[in-house]
Amino acid sequence: MKAHKFLVAPLSALALAITLTACGGGSDSTSKASDESLVTNEEVKPQATGGFDSPVVTPDKVSYTLSSPSHFAPGKFASGMLPGNLNQRFDLSVTNNSGKELDMATLIVKGSTSTGECVDIFDGDNKMEGAPTTPLANGATSQFSWGLSCSGKSGDELSVVLTNGTTALIEVTGKLA
Repeated sequence: MKAHKFLVAPLSALALAITLTACGGGSDSTSKASDESLVTNEEVKPQATGGFDSPVVTPDKVSYTLSSPSHFAPGKFASGMLPGNLNQRFDLSVTNNSGKELDMATLIVKGSTSTGECVDIFDGDNKMEGAPTTPLANGATSQFSWGLSCSGKSGDELSVVLTNGTTALIEVTGKLA
């Protein structure tokens, strides 16, 4: 009788394990289809384009001006710099004439060169702490600095795209400092 008790427990555990491994199974085609839908990168055209040092205005009358990039030395506690990349800094001025508050906390800055994507640099010593988190009132202007670590060399093409959630707001193009 004791041998029977010791045999039932492992067999029950084995049956449970086999049952659980079958849970959630699906055909490979279903898994591949859902994986592919997660990876699609649709190219979204920006609402407005321009260059550095000039206002770029979206259809809803929000004006973005990015200063030309310049080299900078990151502070002691900065993050995001990649070895061999150029550290680029620019100032961003946003003027809201849209007739309503502008949610600045959702602003995303994406930089790229012909050799790859840039990486954000956050550096409190150089006042590069991301976008403001408070909404920008109608008629108001906000100014802040941004840093990017970009592959390439001085004079290479640089593209900076500002997005707000899923909407590409503006694209500014110029050269790495």
